[in-house]
Amino acid sequence: MKEYTKILADYAAGLKYEELPADVVEQAKKIILHTIAVSIASSNMSPTVNAAAVAAARRSGPDATIWGAKGVRVSPSDAVYANGTAADVLDWEDCTWTGHASAGAIPASFAYGEQKHAGGREVITAIVAAYEVYQRIAMAVQPDFDTYLAQGRGWGLVNWQIFASAVAAGKMLGLDAAQMAACISLAAYQAPTLMGKDGDGDIYHYAHGIAGRSGAESAEITRQGFEYYADGLEGDTGYWLYVSNKCDWDWMDRELGKTFYINETLLKHWPANVWVQAPLDGLDNICTREKLTLADIAKVRVSPIIDIYSAENPLPMGLIQAEYSLPYCFACYLTGKKPSEDWYSLESRSSKELNELSGIVEYFGPQANRLHMFEIFWQGTFPETTVEVVCRDGRVFSETLRGPKGHPRNNFTMAEEKEFFIARTAEFIGAENAAKFADGVEKLEDCADLNDLTALLAGKSVSYTHLRAHETEADL
Repeated sequence: MKEYTKILADYAAGLKYEELPADVVEQAKKIILHTIAVSIASSNMSPTVNAAAVAAARRSGPDATIWGAKGVRVSPSDAVYANGTAADVLDWEDCTWTGHASAGAIPASFAYGEQKHAGGREVITAIVAAYEVYQRIAMAVQPDFDTYLAQGRGWGLVNWQIFASAVAAGKMLGLDAAQMAACISLAAYQAPTLMGKDGDGDIYHYAHGIAGRSGAESAEITRQGFEYYADGLEGDTGYWLYVSNKCDWDWMDRELGKTFYINETLLKHWPANVWVQAPLDGLDNICTREKLTLADIAKVRVSPIIDIYSAENPLPMGLIQAEYSLPYCFACYLTGKKPSEDWYSLESRSSKELNELSGIVEYFGPQANRLHMFEIFWQGTFPETTVEVVCRDGRVFSETLRGPKGHPRNNFTMAEEKEFFIARTAEFIGAENAAKFADGVEKLEDCADLNDLTALLAGKSVSYTHLRAHETEADL
């Protein structure tokens, strides 16, 4: 058997900016803008505030920025925790075939980039290395859907999340190939325990930050030194055994250095689960094209029938339930709520009006399993979705689409991504700072010190006094 841990470590440690194709560099920049935008957009959500408060309460050092917090700087690993949690709170970041690599890779690259006053090229390279290693490990250990997962065993999305932050932090800390192999192995050992059910609350979002911090600390521990074990992915007792019933070893080094899977990342158009993206695009396209309002609409029909949460839940609806609920997200859209934290505030999730409006959604067509839908995504396309809007006057409008906005085959342009960033962050960090940061990321390869950019992310929505109030509560 090949030494896969070593192969991946050699690649990550040795990757140079000059080896990156132009489209890969641009995709990394788009992911930076998108991830930080949706993190800051969640600034007033309780998981974001709570994670920032925990990080600030540690008084751990002034090396890295908590995005959107007013001047709060902490240790890199604590920044990874706070920002990694924030990245997932609105379920609005990226979606690869296996999860949300950006929630680990972007916070870690930025936090350790700030600590060492790194230039933009180094940050971009760390992000790409993290994606390429993360995606191959995650794909290699995908379990069998119809046996392993059907038995109620959890899908390890947050578990393998750890490799994105571990590799990004290791790259920024300058780990050599032997150290990177040890870092990957240690991350495998520290990966969070799987659960068969995420629960209906927000524990899932905190888990992204916790996995990110654990990955970052794997890199720190490795740099500090320990008796290395450097084959954590291999053999009959390797990482795969704890998250799957099989390992497709060919995925571990598939097209490594030739195909960049970061380019196969979907950046979400809407703050919702990945399988709600295409239906929302369909509804938006119809309403925009036909100039329809809620008053015109009798019902909305969606195909296929997806095994996602319905809106038939007790109020208040849990955060995860709401983000996964196609009817609830449709209700938010149709009532004119701005795509933002307003969709998922406690007030919105407790709304009888939204809950009742969710009842206009009907499903038709074949039954689709989310996990099998991922297989279609892996194959370079996306499941076909049809949305039908039935009007009160009898008119019927239909939209069938396969690639939602943000899909690799229907990607955001850099201009669109900059516009997205400014729209989501201006109210928190100011329009001028938002525009300057977006311009800076577009030209990130020219940035000599990342701190010049992150200084623009100091927000006005969350003050240190606010964070200290949470700290006091936690200490009681």
